[in-house]
Amino acid sequence: MSPGPLSAEVAEDEALARLLEEGQRGDTGTVEHYGAATDAVVERYGPVDAPAIVLVHGGYFRPGVDRTHSRPQARALAAQGWQVLLPEYRRVPGAACTTTEDLAALDAHLRDQHVDVRAWVGHSAGGALVLWRALAPELPPVRVVALAPVADLDAAVAQRLGGDAVRDWVGAGPRDAPMTYARLDPIRLAARAPEALERVHLVHGTSDATVPVGQTEDFPAARTLVRDAHHFDLIDPASRHWPAVLGAIRG
Repeated sequence: MSPGPLSAEVAEDEALARLLEEGQRGDTGTVEHYGAATDAVVERYGPVDAPAIVLVHGGYFRPGVDRTHSRPQARALAAQGWQVLLPEYRRVPGAACTTTEDLAALDAHLRDQHVDVRAWVGHSAGGALVLWRALAPELPPVRVVALAPVADLDAAVAQRLGGDAVRDWVGAGPRDAPMTYARLDPIRLAARAPEALERVHLVHGTSDATVPVGQTEDFPAARTLVRDAHHFDLIDPASRHWPAVLGAIRG
């Protein structure tokens, strides 16, 4: 039997608290700057000559939610033999394009270093950002795995997900900032770049209480729905659902 909404919310809160605690201790990787912004740093885990994964953390685009809770995931993926790149990026309310500017700078930085990036993997808001990375026409092709992504910004605004997180990040709703939504919204970008969808895989838990599973079900790309998984199961190496995530990342 699937857990109810309340139990899923409690489970998510408990999992996030544990991931934050684990992320605050132990290995934090090798840190380097990749761009001009103060926040433009990336932590590297695993062997430097291994195929790489760029791991983009979530947090509903809020400035106060950084990469700490994604460190256990980064360490677990590194233990599987990947080089894992866990970036920080700007999340400036009302200046959403600074986020994608940073990630584009990271992409250029890694290409300049000839890093063998096999996939961009992102969770929640980070899932939206890796979908942007796959579908942005100005960037080279890459495979992405979006975990519980915010894939439809209009729906996120209409449903006030994350306490109006998307509206706060953009600084306006879709009607008042149509060009910004056109540049950032994965579902809009998908309509303009259908050929890129072959490199996209979405993974979502059916008991997600933070980002509704409909965000993935309504997106026109390959998907895996993980029965009874909640929002943070998809980035938690201790979760019984973690093998499904590994399988999607391995492709």
